Amino acid sequence: MMEKGCDILLFGTMGNTGPAVRDSLTGHGFSVRLVDFAQNTLRDEPGYRRELLKALACFQPRMVIPIGNQTAMARLKPGLPSDILIPVSDAAVVELLDSKVRCSRMAAGLGITQPRMFASASEVGTFPVIFKRDRSFGGSGVMRPRSREALQRLMEHEPQNPFLIEELIEGQDYSVDAVRWDGFFRASCYRSLANRGQGPSTQREAVIREDLCVIARQILDHVDYRGVCGMDFRIDSDGKAYFLECNPRFTGGIETQIAAGFDIPYVLVSCCIGLNGLQR
Repeated sequence: MMEKGCDILLFGTMGNTGPAVRDSLTGHGFSVRLVDFAQNTLRDEPGYRRELLKALACFQPRMVIPIGNQTAMARLKPGLPSDILIPVSDAAVVELLDSKVRCSRMAAGLGITQPRMFASASEVGTFPVIFKRDRSFGGSGVMRPRSREALQRLMEHEPQNPFLIEELIEGQDYSVDAVRWDGFFRASCYRSLANRGQGPSTQREAVIREDLCVIARQILDHVDYRGVCGMDFRIDSDGKAYFLECNPRFTGGIETQIAAGFDIPYVLVSCCIGLNGLQR
């Protein structure tokens, strides 16, 4: 136990993710408070800051862990009390990974295989394709236009915002969750068995895919990331792996990972406070 008003404040819930993180950490003896911040106000950074400061004053935690909007926490981190532990990378790093456009360009520079990218609607020969807003949550900014006209309408709605147009790769969805902290790295993979449209998977199965974990480490090492991060991949019918995007936060697959033996919340906290017993 770390002790103070409470050991750990979890800010945000993101469906079952917040409760899963709470249950993991309380199971290890930590005093944990879970405070919601509605996902529909994710872009309200002043509101996020206001509610966060209220929670800090109320619970006086030793550590604060964001659930969901890690980007906002990274931006606010320099202005928060220095004695509060916040296991989140600097804002520049989190924002880079959270940007689908910038992260895709970085991955291309590292030689990581991705779906073919199109610079304009006129370049697309086969539909549907994948249209991605630069930042989205839970699949809300990912669309599948089935015609050139539909794609052009989406592009017209984003005149000032960056976006990606990707080839649609048919295949199986895989995800990697990782914790990286200085010299420590650990990652595990699961595959999605069923989806509701473009949103999070509803069924998952832990699998061993060291090749995907290697790619995850390559990206996180490149930016010297500290914290928890998820990455999504698509495996086509020939077994070829395509990197899709990075999610610098806890992901919806956390319960699968914990059940398979990768207790991500406890590993993250252990890295941050220097608990012994972790293998590097």
